[in-house]
Amino acid sequence: MSFAPKVAAVALLVSVLAGCASVPRDSGFGDVSRTVEAETRQPVIWDTQRPVEPSDDATVAAMLQETLTADRAVQVAFAHNRDLQATLEELGIARSELIAASTIRNPLFDGEIRFPGDPKRPFEIGISQTLMDIFNLSARKKLGRAQFEMTKLRVGGAIIHFASQVRMNYYNLLAARKILARQDTIMKAQEATAELAFRQHSAGNITDLDLESEQSRYEQVKLDQARAQLDELQARESLIADLGLVRRAELKLPDDFEAPPEADMEAPEVERQAVTRRLDIRMAKQDIEAAQSAVSVAKTSAFDELSVGVHREREPEGASTTGPAVTIPIPLFDRGAAQKTRARAMLRQAQQRLEALTVSARSEARAAQERLVEARSRMAYMKAVVIPRRDRILKLTQLEYNAMLSSVFQLLEARQSLALAQREEILATRDYWVARTELETALLGVASFSVRPGSGEPLRPNLFEQKNQQGKKANH
Repeated sequence: MSFAPKVAAVALLVSVLAGCASVPRDSGFGDVSRTVEAETRQPVIWDTQRPVEPSDDATVAAMLQETLTADRAVQVAFAHNRDLQATLEELGIARSELIAASTIRNPLFDGEIRFPGDPKRPFEIGISQTLMDIFNLSARKKLGRAQFEMTKLRVGGAIIHFASQVRMNYYNLLAARKILARQDTIMKAQEATAELAFRQHSAGNITDLDLESEQSRYEQVKLDQARAQLDELQARESLIADLGLVRRAELKLPDDFEAPPEADMEAPEVERQAVTRRLDIRMAKQDIEAAQSAVSVAKTSAFDELSVGVHREREPEGASTTGPAVTIPIPLFDRGAAQKTRARAMLRQAQQRLEALTVSARSEARAAQERLVEARSRMAYMKAVVIPRRDRILKLTQLEYNAMLSSVFQLLEARQSLALAQREEILATRDYWVARTELETALLGVASFSVRPGSGEPLRPNLFEQKNQQGKKANH
């Protein structure tokens, strides 16, 4: 081998090894975990060496012994939810695609042996290598890297969105439990009212209509309590599923919601963060980068089968010949117009989607901020106005009852009215924390991501993989 071919072979080997070295061994998990922990304040665990075994609640039993907060619920879900672990495996799949993008196709060997009865047995052999893989290696690696970065953003966004879902399910369960407790109070009060009405009716102090009215209210309260029990059960099951628990478990929740912050973000700050923090906008930019690389690869699609090699042949007479071989596609019919047109259209599509996403991101963030403002105002109004007024009505009714100016039914009705107002205050507080979580989701642009199976956005097929498949079919 002369000096020039040696240099070419060494350069090719170095480029291939450099391509493999540029593929992260951790499949990008380090970047994903840092992004997730920065937004959720909870670490993510992913061990590819650990065998997949059936779920065991004992692994998180110690974490459930303490009072479950929203942060702790996310921590348990990150460690134990199998849907989340399945989503993390997409990083390994993306790594394999990046390796494929950094690797050229294997050389092809073909041969023929003829048996004309001559002991010299003529043969014909050859070995060839596709050149377009080598020429396009840089563009293919850039395309693969862009798609790999998109996968990291999508996986990180799915995990962050999952954490938001855990928090919202946690707030729903906490509210459902508090409402069930209030409903029990209402139930006891209405039960006492119905019993008193029955005794007074028996004594002839109230009419049949009054008795039936109290019994009707009692039956409605029983239905409301049954509905509250079902709501609590379903909310608990939703959170249990998020935590990855196999069996139904009793979750220790605090008695009340945590105190809200003194102030929330204003609209200008919300819009600014919606543009700078959103992961889907970063994904759209990576999509443009991938589409630009795909355009570069598509420019040489008509010569995808261009290859060079060595050919050796032995004739029946015994003479042998060895020489170079070349395969050059003649672009008479397929000049690569379809691939180039598709690549350019996908690039323009990606650019248009980025612009549309930038506009919709601001609107989505503003709408989420308005919902948060409304929920905070309603929560504050219930605490500062409605609850104190209902409580004052109850106290005044109690005074009139003591002075025999009001009936016991009016007193019980005032107590029920206060309990209903307290129930609405619980719902308003829940809505505030849910709206706050939804605002964070809007600022990060992860509402369309999910760790649930089959719900994530599928990766776009790599252009170089399609071309490789076409090349293999043509060579065979």
